[in-house]
Amino acid sequence: MTTTKTTRPVLMLVAATAIALLAGNFVCSTAFGQTLTPLSGFGVNGWLAPGSNPYLSTGNNERGMGWNPVTNNLVVPSRNGGNFVAIINGTTGAVVKTLNTTGVAGGTLAIMGAGVSDDGEIYVPNLQSGSSTLSPFKVYKWTGENDTNGPTIAFSQVNPQTTNGAFRFGDSFAVYGSGTSLKFAAAGTSSGTTAGLPNNGNFMIGTLDGLNTNTIYNAIPNTLVASNDYRLALAFIDSDTIIGNQGTSAKFTDFVPATSMSGSGATITGSVALGAADRPLDYTVINGQALMAVVNTNSSLISIYDVTNPATATLLTTGSTVSGALSANGNATGGLQWGEMLSPTSQVLYAMSTNQGIQAMVFTAVPEPTTWGMLAAASLVGSAIRLRRKAA
Repeated sequence: MTTTKTTRPVLMLVAATAIALLAGNFVCSTAFGQTLTPLSGFGVNGWLAPGSNPYLSTGNNERGMGWNPVTNNLVVPSRNGGNFVAIINGTTGAVVKTLNTTGVAGGTLAIMGAGVSDDGEIYVPNLQSGSSTLSPFKVYKWTGENDTNGPTIAFSQVNPQTTNGAFRFGDSFAVYGSGTSLKFAAAGTSSGTTAGLPNNGNFMIGTLDGLNTNTIYNAIPNTLVASNDYRLALAFIDSDTIIGNQGTSAKFTDFVPATSMSGSGATITGSVALGAADRPLDYTVINGQALMAVVNTNSSLISIYDVTNPATATLLTTGSTVSGALSANGNATGGLQWGEMLSPTSQVLYAMSTNQGIQAMVFTAVPEPTTWGMLAAASLVGSAIRLRRKAA
């Protein structure tokens, strides 16, 4: 095989460039990073504003939501004029239907947020503070969006009595898994400062099979004494790890099987500093990158963090699609849900701050420069080989 004088310099240039790319020395002017853009077609510019349907109000009536992986719809409980569970199309924002809520009653508030199992079962908790036997903490169940019956009771328990202060559950709520792996996490505000009471952070992990099996993890080391680090947001990372938040600091927490009331068994393994009003959150993994999204309950600003290593968490991007003056969210409640995976590097995200509507955004992770370099290098090496063959 021979190489012409004209081809030889080209091959040398291609080879040198490929080597530089592979060595990580190639400088590219392309901007690398992440983007957060409105989901086209959802509401108006990716935003369902308050009042756009009867189930999004400004009266503190919508305090959480879930996303159904089977239908790609949102589940939005609302107390605006009654007790409703609205199913909202995750692509357009249109109201699909409401579920039958016959039998929903009791609690400090009858319904709060929502969670959906991997196979589409819908769970909605009430909010209950104190240990009244007439008003337990409940989780209602519908078998799916096509369930026309009133809900069954998947969980019901009177909160434990305390000598000072009170347990409260339902302000935050999350569901994990399906079938035999199905479980929920719940938490709320807390009061009381005596050892063994709901101070120093607390949350409940329970089953949703009607057996009411649960563990309340309380007095968790390295949590706040006067409040509860899990009260306004909960998200599962896996079957025995959650993230809790009430603003200022998201707590990554492992838990192990324990007795029904446990001052041990839960351990904080990482903490991510947040803004004081950054509260509802959710977790996902995109292309091997662990991500946590949070929404600000004052401004509805969404922030995305790389939490692959919580100790070195990095803010990747922020964005919002709301406009105009927003109604105040005095309870600092809401919901945030990662939704449909559009590609290996792109996923839909839904965010709600109470009284401020629902946003639908698309997060896209752009490959790092080293990734692009490897791809370009491979392409250039291929070009070099083709040139050599052509010249032979």
